Amino acid sequence: MPRQLLWLCLVLAATVLRGQTPTLDSFQTADGYLAQGNAYFTEGATGEAILAFERGLRLRPNHVTLRNNLRYVREEAGITAPPLPEFFLVRWWRTVGAVIGSTMAYVLALICWWLAVAAGLYWYLWRRQMAEKRRFVLLPGSVFLLGLAVLFYLMARTRYDFLHRTDEAILIAPTAALRVSPTEAASVEAELASGQRLLITDRVGDYVKVTLEDGRQGYLLVAELAVI
Repeated sequence: MPRQLLWLCLVLAATVLRGQTPTLDSFQTADGYLAQGNAYFTEGATGEAILAFERGLRLRPNHVTLRNNLRYVREEAGITAPPLPEFFLVRWWRTVGAVIGSTMAYVLALICWWLAVAAGLYWYLWRRQMAEKRRFVLLPGSVFLLGLAVLFYLMARTRYDFLHRTDEAILIAPTAALRVSPTEAASVEAELASGQRLLITDRVGDYVKVTLEDGRQGYLLVAELAVI
């Protein structure tokens, strides 16, 4: 119990430091989204189930059960368009970022930065008095730590941006009309079933312009989808 309480305090502190208001979403986990998705699928809510699985994979991209369940639900819903494959370095970068976490990556970046500064100052002030071997090890070590600081900062930044993307969504309405323009009178290009993955490219009033996984584009009502 004390360990759980400590973790709760750390999550709250990190949320406040980022300038955000702590909410129940601050404590969502990949396993929690897995349970939500399974419950929604049992109730026949395909869109909400896929949404939950996708949100869980945002937190843990290498979660095998989430991936398998998402694939199964998509197949049951008749969604045959395969998701676009990611470049393996991007997939690796996101997986490592998920393991470390944005807050820890920021902390590691700060630690490496100050160690690099301390090592550089020590080398500069005492380079004439120190042994030759230490002098030639200390400066490259400082540069290496500086590189690690930049790497961890970039990982924290990209991880935070990935978790807060607002351009990817799931169609949660049972059915929706994909229209050629953002008006109710516009002709319908296609009838979409719940669970479709969408990329939001524009917003016009109550409508959003979306791109489907198969490349088709059109307009949907904002109320018909939910951001991952």
